Amino acid sequence: MKTFRTIFLLLFLFFSNYLFAQIKFSLATDISLLHNFDGTQKFTVIGQTLIPQWHFDKKTTVYAWFSYHGYGKYESTLTATAKSPGTQPQSFSFTSQSQMRLRQLSIGLKKYLIGSFEKLEDFSLYGAGGFGLMMGTASNNFSTFIDTALYTIQNNSVHGTGDFKRLTFDLTAGVDFPVSYELFVYTEVRVHIPTTSYPNSYLLKNSNAPFLGGINLGIRVLFSADP
Repeated sequence: MKTFRTIFLLLFLFFSNYLFAQIKFSLATDISLLHNFDGTQKFTVIGQTLIPQWHFDKKTTVYAWFSYHGYGKYESTLTATAKSPGTQPQSFSFTSQSQMRLRQLSIGLKKYLIGSFEKLEDFSLYGAGGFGLMMGTASNNFSTFIDTALYTIQNNSVHGTGDFKRLTFDLTAGVDFPVSYELFVYTEVRVHIPTTSYPNSYLLKNSNAPFLGGINLGIRVLFSADP
């Protein structure tokens, strides 16, 4: 059985190398300006994306990208409400200084609508769609101590730092500009739509949040070695 597995693995590697030798490969990286549109936790932050791409034909590309961003900061005014009628004051407002940091993974398909991944004249236009995993860290710093045994905090928010995850549907529209035979400059608009809303006490809003959009500017290097 061990010998069979070894032979199978060697054959799999051989045919995989042969198959992917027929596919051209690009590696791209860009600077991203990301904005959170969810209304309660608005911020704009700079980040970076790394994108390996496999070109199956002139119009069809499979990609997998990883992005990371700095801390987006936002401020909110929240209300603490007494749990008991005998507690005074019955309610009061306070400030929460918050921040959020995001890392994202996404796998999807890119289709060139005008031109192709290797077109050297003018520009190429493409659209892309994929599914991703958003991994975030959020923190809240309340302006005053809240005794949670006596008060309920608006949106069930808590003081401190915690992690959260979201599955996303990622949409992209972009333009490629050739610089040389193997080097391209591109710009993209991306939208990241959350498809899950798992409750998390470190987020001031959980439903359809964070709802992200961004503008990216980067370079793509085409590795065009033939078998």
